[in-house]
Amino acid sequence: MKIFRKILFYLALAFGVLLLSVTISAFLFKDKIINQFIREANKQLNTPVAVGRIDVSVWKNFPRLSIVMSDVSIEDSHPGKYPLLTAKELAFEMNLIDAWKGNYLIEGLQVTDSETNLKVNLEGVNNYTIAKSTPGNTQGSVKFALHNVRLVNTVVHYNDQSLNQQHTYTSKNLNASIDTDSDIYAIEADGDLTTTMIAVEGRSYLTGKTFAIESSLIYDDVRKILTIKPSLLRLREASFNASGTYSWKTKNEIDIRVDGKDADIQTLVSFLPESTAGSLAQYRSDGEVYFKARLTGELGKNANPSLNIDFGCTRATLYHPTYKSRIEGATLEGSFKTNDVMNTAVGRLSLKNISGKLNGEPFAGNLTINNFNSPDVVCDFKGRVDAAALLGFYPIEQVRSASGSLLANVSFNGKIDLLKKKSTAQKVSTQGTIDLQNIAFNFGKDNTRIEQLSGNLQFSNNDLALSNVSGQLGNSDFTLNGFFKNIITFLLFDNQQIGIETDLKSRFLDVDQLFAMGFGNSANGTAQEYEFSISRNINMNFNCDVQSLRYKRFHANDLKGDLLVKNEMAVSRNITFRSMGGNMTLSGIVDSHNKKAIDVVSTFRLNGIYIDSIFYVFENFKQEFIQDKHLKGQTTAEVNLEMTLNPNLRLFQETLTGDITASIKNGELNNFEPMKKLNRFLNDEGLSHLRFSELKNDIHIENKTIYIPQMEVRTNVTSLRLSGTHTFDQRIDYHIVAPLINNKNVNYQEAKSALEQDGEGQTKIFLKIVGTTDEYRVAYDTEAVKKKIASDLKNEVKELKEAFKNKGTKQKKELELQSDEYFDWDDNKPDDNR
Repeated sequence: MKIFRKILFYLALAFGVLLLSVTISAFLFKDKIINQFIREANKQLNTPVAVGRIDVSVWKNFPRLSIVMSDVSIEDSHPGKYPLLTAKELAFEMNLIDAWKGNYLIEGLQVTDSETNLKVNLEGVNNYTIAKSTPGNTQGSVKFALHNVRLVNTVVHYNDQSLNQQHTYTSKNLNASIDTDSDIYAIEADGDLTTTMIAVEGRSYLTGKTFAIESSLIYDDVRKILTIKPSLLRLREASFNASGTYSWKTKNEIDIRVDGKDADIQTLVSFLPESTAGSLAQYRSDGEVYFKARLTGELGKNANPSLNIDFGCTRATLYHPTYKSRIEGATLEGSFKTNDVMNTAVGRLSLKNISGKLNGEPFAGNLTINNFNSPDVVCDFKGRVDAAALLGFYPIEQVRSASGSLLANVSFNGKIDLLKKKSTAQKVSTQGTIDLQNIAFNFGKDNTRIEQLSGNLQFSNNDLALSNVSGQLGNSDFTLNGFFKNIITFLLFDNQQIGIETDLKSRFLDVDQLFAMGFGNSANGTAQEYEFSISRNINMNFNCDVQSLRYKRFHANDLKGDLLVKNEMAVSRNITFRSMGGNMTLSGIVDSHNKKAIDVVSTFRLNGIYIDSIFYVFENFKQEFIQDKHLKGQTTAEVNLEMTLNPNLRLFQETLTGDITASIKNGELNNFEPMKKLNRFLNDEGLSHLRFSELKNDIHIENKTIYIPQMEVRTNVTSLRLSGTHTFDQRIDYHIVAPLINNKNVNYQEAKSALEQDGEGQTKIFLKIVGTTDEYRVAYDTEAVKKKIASDLKNEVKELKEAFKNKGTKQKKELELQSDEYFDWDDNKPDDNR
């Protein structure tokens, strides 16, 4: 036992002496080893190397000797001073005895906290050719037999300007070994690799994907061939086997295959560019999902390899982890092929034999797209889609609480570009029907409800027919029958025209609510500003039959009429309805060619309308001088107006011109303050409650002034003649002629010049009401006697009316709208592709 202990003691002592000797030896020969290593390394490099500190360690990777460089920077081969590689530490491992002899055979390498910048400029010249082309001396030179390479916290950037590619890869821990046989290197590697960015032609792929890799590579330095033996890449639960070759001796050629195993829908979506993947990234799948890809061909400045991808699923279940709906029994055969991987837009996408059940409802379809730059599309879909299930599987922003279903059987076949021209649009075939079956949903910020949406949509090439499409929009109901012509083109492309020819029937329209839906409310609850315009792309022939309508205080029944829209103009020749106790007929034209000044020409015919209702409905025209409470009676009138509005539909007051021919029957004027003030001159309390059987006059509006020619008002009290003007800024100038009968309040001396006898010996008194509606006075009208103001005003109004009639604006605008080929929307639009 004592002998055994002595043996152990001497062995430990010998080992200690050996270690001490090695340590002392390394320390004594440290400078020699470092200087020799640097000399030999510089013989093989063309670019400068900066090192913050260099040391020799026996213990870092015992029993190998380590030459440890700290804060390393190696310049690239491009002109200028730019780093090819920076690292916190490089540790070269070699045999201790060989190092003493000056033979630097690097058997291991550890790189810590490094960043590498690989570049290829526009001329195709790289920045990483830093080794000298002439071979160095074999005796004492730096050689590599790397059986142990470890990369810790590594970042590699690759920027190829000639191919418009930017790549960034990172790795926390990657181990490799390299066996050399002459000029052939066998490389084995395993660890993690993250594709921080792979950008090709501005599109990103595989962003932020971390792979676990087990690779086997063979590099032939003479033939310049890299062979990828079957290597394994793992992404989450999926595995991919990669194999192939890459050669570049005379030209760059690549042939790589990737086969996916145990893949799922999320893995497949992760390969898409971020802009395409979008909201699909969260979806999951159970079942058989497969993926195969091959990249083959030349890779150069003027040549790119082809890419073929086959993918699909069989009896799979697709779902989103936070949504209720799911697609079950999903089957898909997909492929994508392109002859130029750098120009995927010219490729061909094929999705065949699509089938499955969305919450138990079966569907089937196919889709083929050739050339995404100028798509040639063939697709079809058949099935019943439950609206709630669809939103439950793929939510649509601002659409909620859906119910009902769609029964679809539609197909599309043709080049999308053909739809841009009228002469070729009909070469594209869109066929099939969609039945809307009691669909309901909420939409928008205000949660607007559409209910009972039913009817049939039928596609015929580029047109859509609506058959009994009915529903409830908020408080309003509607039924539509008609056609939407050129609708596919209109939906797919900007600045395209559409023709709408349809009939609307409704039991009730709540226009207040519809405007609120269309224009919304601001944060403080007030109506938002909106700009009115008529699109030059809208051509419409619209007929309506509405039983009841409400807008603010306005209520109408039995509204019927037509609306024609074309060339940024709208015209209605005959809209009729019942309202305010009578009937009304409306015709009008709106011209929005000038976006800042919208011209309006309109004609109203009123029959039996209660005048107090008019004032009430129009909120007393935003004035307090004469209100609905003062008036009674029924009016029959014809109104012709021309005006210009701003984009917010506010009137430019100076543009309003109009003629009003009116008759009021069974009228009353009650408690009207100016009439009360006439009592001082006429001494008749009955002026507070005037009643008259009929009142007629022709009123003219122009220059922001309402002109009222003299008219006779026979009342229950007296007989008056009234004329005057009323401006838009509420300045009034009324002239009144009344019989003077024994009025003790009249100072005949003062009123002498305002009195006149008629041919029957009756004395007439001339009065005027002047000022503003807020502040006015009643006085003797001596000027009216002298100048015959009433007669002059009547002649002025007559001249203004004649000038107004001679404008002929309305007739001119109607002629502009007439066209035998109503839906020939290319008539006024040049065809740039002819």
